[in-house]
Amino acid sequence: MNANQSLFSALRSTIAFKVFGLTAGILLLFSIITYLVIFTLLPHTYKDYKQQQLENEVDHFITSIEGLPDKDVEQAFNKLREQTRAFITISDGADQILAPHIESGYAIAISEAGGALGGTLTPAEYSDGANTNTQTSAREAPMVSRSLTYKGQQAKLQATTALQPIDEASKVLGMLAPYVALFILIASIGGSFLYTFLITRPIRKITASASRMAELELDTRIPVHSSDEIGRLAESLNIMAANLKGSISDLETANEQLQMEMKREREVETRRRELFAAVSHELKSPLTILKGQLEGMLYKIGIYKDRDAYLHKTLEVAEEMETLIGDILHVAKSDRLSLPSDDELISVQDLVLELLAKYEELGMQRTVYLHSSLPASMEIRSDRKLLETALSNVIHNAIVYTNPGEQVFIRPISGAYGQGFEVVNTGAKIDPSKIGRIFEPFYRLEQSRNRNTGGSGLGLYITKNMLQQLDIGVEARNTDEGVAFSFYFPEAAITFKSHPVSIPSPDTQAKLVLVRQTTT
Repeated sequence: MNANQSLFSALRSTIAFKVFGLTAGILLLFSIITYLVIFTLLPHTYKDYKQQQLENEVDHFITSIEGLPDKDVEQAFNKLREQTRAFITISDGADQILAPHIESGYAIAISEAGGALGGTLTPAEYSDGANTNTQTSAREAPMVSRSLTYKGQQAKLQATTALQPIDEASKVLGMLAPYVALFILIASIGGSFLYTFLITRPIRKITASASRMAELELDTRIPVHSSDEIGRLAESLNIMAANLKGSISDLETANEQLQMEMKREREVETRRRELFAAVSHELKSPLTILKGQLEGMLYKIGIYKDRDAYLHKTLEVAEEMETLIGDILHVAKSDRLSLPSDDELISVQDLVLELLAKYEELGMQRTVYLHSSLPASMEIRSDRKLLETALSNVIHNAIVYTNPGEQVFIRPISGAYGQGFEVVNTGAKIDPSKIGRIFEPFYRLEQSRNRNTGGSGLGLYITKNMLQQLDIGVEARNTDEGVAFSFYFPEAAITFKSHPVSIPSPDTQAKLVLVRQTTT
């Protein structure tokens, strides 16, 4: 029972059920009203029609017999009776019948009234031998009375038409009422079902597609087969789905960018905390040394009595601290997350050649050979200042940590991580257990942590920080030739003027490189 109620409730909530019920109700109502109107108005309409027809025929007969011979008059009279099928009599001023309506039934009526062709006949005495309700039929029947000249004398014409056919028709309509009602019911239900199916089919399709759109299946499209309101509704929903898909795509892109910015912000904050921790550690040692030297000189304790000698060492410690603080400020300035982008199209070959020219003198001092085999076609869209600073740090370190007589060469690379170039200083090796830490702040391969030989330990940290901001990957690894620093550019940023880079073989590389050979 509950299942049936649920099904009925579900059907009642559908537009198909509503359209079907409304259409079937309207068809049934109008069909029943139409049948009742016909049943009610048919006798009256038929009586009026017969009355008008009888009057027209009688008037035409009276007009047509003027001046005709008696024989022709009788023929016209017989023709009138045949056309109207009415009870017609013509009587003179004394109510003597001049032209009776001779039929079998009428002849009997005349005999009973007072003799053949004699006596007075009234409409109430008319019977066609079939109607059992003679008085009612005669009273309700259409009747026409006219004065005319008949066979040369003044006479009176009376014509009456029986309503027996329409009475029978009304009875037949009453007898057919159950069958007509059944037909009306079947026709109404069938017609309503067909009408509902045709009308609601596009609406059902629109509803199904709209439901999928509501589930964010925005590739769904509703077929448009008409230009009416339903067709325009389907087209509007298609446009809405396309616009919504575009908006969601824009929101997803903006969300991804926001998440990337938040991730980068967290990474920057993490690097800041790490840097502050490292700075605190790095500054603690020189500050302790500086404090001890100053106290010793102030109280003239032991070796610190010679103030002039230790004032010079104290100055060296202060200069080291100044250099360290300068590097720290450089790290802080390299964080440009909140600054506008200054990207431009850069020729990688030109930038590298400028840096090699900058370090030519340092190479001469250390007897290091500098090479570049980058193609002129390689270009990248990036921030020139940051990229130049990062490459400068790497090239400087490569020259400093290369043994005399070795070489530093820069060549293009292409691999699983993308395309770019690498800086290789031959003859150098890094302990595999330490190579992964060289980008950490204040980390130095030189175990004595002497800044005269190992620097502040911030150079490669600054380099990696800058390259991360430029979305450029960097990797340090040992090779058979030496230590290689590889740079991988983002695919959307790197371009080539004519064709992709073709990595030259070692045999032909010497013909393509720019060699800067220096001596001490």
